[in-house]
Formats: sequence, structure tokens, C-alpha cells
Amino acid sequence: MKPLLAFALSVAVALACPFAVFGQDEPSIPTLAVPTLAPTQTSSGQSDAFDSRSAVADIVDSGSFRVGVLYNDPPYSALNQQGALQGFDIELLRLIADVWDVDLVLSQVTRQNALDRLNSRSVDAVAAAFVRYRVLDEVVEFSQTYLTGRQALMVRADSDFTTVQSLVGSRLGYVIGTRSEEALRIWQERLGSSLNSQFYLTLDQAFGALSSGEIDAVIGEAHALQRVTNPYPGAVRILEDAVIVEPHAIAVRRQDANLRNLLNRTLQHLADDGQLEILNGEFFPGQEFPPDTIYLWEGLGDAPNPAQFSGENRYPAQTAIPRLLQSGRLRVGGLSEGTVSGLESQRRLNELNRLLMDELARRWGVTVEAVAGDEAAAAEMLQNGEIDLIVGMRPDWDLASALDFAGLYLLHGDRLMVPVNSRIRGFNDLKGQWIGVLFDDETARDRAQAWADSINASVNFIHTPAASAALTLLELDNADAIYADSLSLIPHLEASPSALRLTDRWYSRSYFGFGLRHNDIDFRLLLEYTIQELFVDGTLRNLSAGLLPGAETTPVHLVPGTPSFAGFNLSGA
Repeated sequence: MKPLLAFALSVAVALACPFAVFGQDEPSIPTLAVPTLAPTQTSSGQSDAFDSRSAVADIVDSGSFRVGVLYNDPPYSALNQQGALQGFDIELLRLIADVWDVDLVLSQVTRQNALDRLNSRSVDAVAAAFVRYRVLDEVVEFSQTYLTGRQALMVRADSDFTTVQSLVGSRLGYVIGTRSEEALRIWQERLGSSLNSQFYLTLDQAFGALSSGEIDAVIGEAHALQRVTNPYPGAVRILEDAVIVEPHAIAVRRQDANLRNLLNRTLQHLADDGQLEILNGEFFPGQEFPPDTIYLWEGLGDAPNPAQFSGENRYPAQTAIPRLLQSGRLRVGGLSEGTVSGLESQRRLNELNRLLMDELARRWGVTVEAVAGDEAAAAEMLQNGEIDLIVGMRPDWDLASALDFAGLYLLHGDRLMVPVNSRIRGFNDLKGQWIGVLFDDETARDRAQAWADSINASVNFIHTPAASAALTLLELDNADAIYADSLSLIPHLEASPSALRLTDRWYSRSYFGFGLRHNDIDFRLLLEYTIQELFVDGTLRNLSAGLLPGAETTPVHLVPGTPSFAGFNLSGA
């Protein structure tokens, strides 16, 4: 084939391929497999056949965890000069295998064959080859996000560009067949207008075009941009804000909920004991590891092992989306008109849940049908297919074998409330002082005592009714701080904004979300994507304003993609 014709065909394949998100964003380094110019869709694609055997059964039977990884994706997974694999993902996988007490078997995959290797059961999971995009959710399933990267813009150092938005209408360069191409497509769709973009075959070529003034910016994975520009300090800048936030997660076969749960519980364990933060510091020194990188569920308990999880996949008798489309009704448990002990915080939470369900129903084009019953009754109805979801549930590992959880929409947790003029910033400043805890929170004193013990601080306690917390601090002067769940403290902050404040630290983090039927993956994705869209357009912040302190927001993990799914327009427009 003539070189010019071969190049034209390769470009056409890259432009037509809906899975450019598989493509490589890194500068090329040696690999054991011959790379292709542009990624191609695998022959396996999405398997509709239900597989009753979970990879958990294979892990238990073999005593090994087989993971497909790239050999050329630094700093996540790459061969060093000695021929050994190293990188963030590699060390994370070793930690996971250690927790499970199994052998880690790493197998090379490429971005072109990773799906085939996974779906043919040659490997149990794939790491590093995929960054999670919504288009990939159609063919694989992902663990929780354990690391966040970004598609960024690189500009000349002497340019006036400072934000992503300032480059709309400018000349943008990208490397064809990479995730940058997908990021541009998503950016364009959300803008509702075309961007002025030019493709290049390599990042080096794009960098040269930027240096010569042919283009105004290059879009690429932030670490890749940093490496290609390291030899030219002061010549270029990488903008701080992201074009697309890229969540890193481990891919498993679609609807292998047991392995997904095993991985998620292990990631939460590694986050809870600080090992993920340590690993982040080793590979990304100076880069903060946000405490909400991994959502911790209730009932986390001790380190998990594969034998605790079922080796058999179960599937719902009826999935929710077809029933929604047919009936036009969303059957919801967990909606309540009443309050618990007359608490203002519970009234606000009930109102948020009702407003949130109304907004989801509006965007889905259905009506809400509230089904009465307490949480236990609702869980039973959910498993029996009598309702579609439960709103206001805290994800709980004690329920995870029977239910799935999705769409975490409200953060709450323990905080310290102090007078505005107080010098107290945390438990270090409370040594020998008095801490108020609420009568209706039976374990608050134990939780506060644990924090005091962690720094060898001697503290005193006084109990107060929830309604009198501000009075205890400001007028009775019986306490130096109140330790309580943020939901109980916010009404006091609103009533006395010039007299009370919260200290900065969250001493615990819990989340409200949705419970749904086990392994109904598409309905779970619909919930997750819709909550993400509510976060992006500000609706979620507006709805939950009376339940979050000040300008704080609930952190929502975003999966890049377009605001439509399964025939639903989730943008709210």
C-alpha cells in the first residue's frame, strides 16, 4: 500500500472510531507489543450473555489475581530500565493482592486488545489501560475512582490565556486517536458549538506547532504534557483548570458485581488506613490526596478477602429502565413527610429528598410514586421488584450483597462548632476544655473521645439538647465547642451567622445516596450520571443549600461524557 494512502486510511479509522478514548495520551516509549497508529474497536464489544461465574470464583480457586496492564503508561504502569514493571497502578495492585493474600499475576495488554483479554476471561481485571469515560461504561464495569487526572491545555508562556474558557474559539491541537480527541468532542457537545481544532500524529508534533505559533494550545493528559515540556522550562504553561477530569479506576467484566464490590471494599480499606495517601505521595509528591477521593461506606470493618464474596453472579429479574419507559412511573421508597423527634435537620433532609426525586423525574420524563414503609420494608420491596429505588440511604457494606448503591448526593459528618471569635481550630486547642455533645446522638461522646485520645488530649464533656446547642455555647457558656453531625449544626449557624462558625476539618464523612436492585447496572449508571449533571449545572447545590455549611458542596465524582443516556436527556434543558 502506498504511504499516502495508508496514512489517509489510518486517519479515517481514527476519526470514525467511537473508542478513541482507548487511545494513548502518553509520549511513546518501548512496548513489547507492536502498537497501531490509531485504536480500533475490539471484536468482543459488550457481551449481552449473562455469565453466572464471577471472577471472584477464579481468584479463590487459583489463589491468584490476574490483571491486564499496559507496559508503556508512566507514571501508572511501565517497564523501567531493568525491565521491571513499576507505577502507581502496579503498586496499588500489589497492595490489593497483599490484602487478599493471593498472588498477583500481571499480564501485558494493549489498548486495542484489553477488552478481548478481559471478556475472554484471560484476565480478571484491567488496570491503567482505561481511564473511565461514559462511553466505556457500555462495555466494562469500573471500581470506585482511586485517582483523578485531567485533560489539560498547554499554552505558550507569553500568551494571555489563563482559563479553559478563554481558549474557546482559538486554535487547538490534539493527538489523533487519543483521549484528547474524545475530550474535545465532549467539550464541543457541551458548548453547543464547534471548536477550531487540528490533529497531529504525535505530541511532539503538536508541541512544535504550538512553539511555532501554528496553534494557540495543545490539549492532552496533564502528566504527558508535563513530560514532553520538561526540557523547555519557561517556554510553555499548563493551565490549572481541566478540560475534562479523568477518573482512574479498575475495569472488570460488565455486571461482575461481586468483583466490583470486592475491589471497592478493598480500595476503601486502603484509603481508610492511609495506604492510598502514602502511595499518592510516592508517585505524585506535592500533589494533595483529597479525603473524598474514595467514598467510605458504613460497616467497612476489617480488610476483606475474596472468600467472603460470592463466586456466582446474580441478575435482577426485571431491570428498571424498560419498566420506567413503559409505565412512566418511578416507584420510590424512603420519602417521608414526618420528622424524627421534631428535628429541623430531618425536616430539611426530607424536603431535599422530595425535591431531588421531583427533579430526577422531570429529567427522565416520568412521575414519582411514593411508596410508604420504613427502610427495612423498603429494602424488602426493592428486592422483590415492588419499587425502583430507595432515596436517602447511606451505602452500607452489611447490605451490599443484596442491594447496590449509587448517586451519592449529600455529604454530612462530624464537625466542631465554636463561637466566631474563638481561637479553637481543632482538638489540639481543646485540651482541658469542655465539649458539648447532643443528647439524641448516643455515640457522639465516644467519637469525640477517640479524636481526643489520638492526640493524648484530656477533654471534658457536657450533654445538651440539639435545639439548645447554640445557647450552650453563646449564653450559658457551658462548652467551648459542640461536636456533632453537620446536619444538626447548620440550623444554628443559619440562625446566628455572625456568632457561630465551624472549624475547617471534617472528622467523619458520610453520604446519602440511592439504594437500588443488585446488579441493575444501567439503572445505576442512569442515577449516577443524573446526579453528576445536577452537580455540574448547580442544581444539586441549590437543592441542598440548607444542609451544607456555607459555600461547601458535596463532592461528586464526575465521569466524562455527554449528558444523555439510554434515551434520556439528563441536562435538564
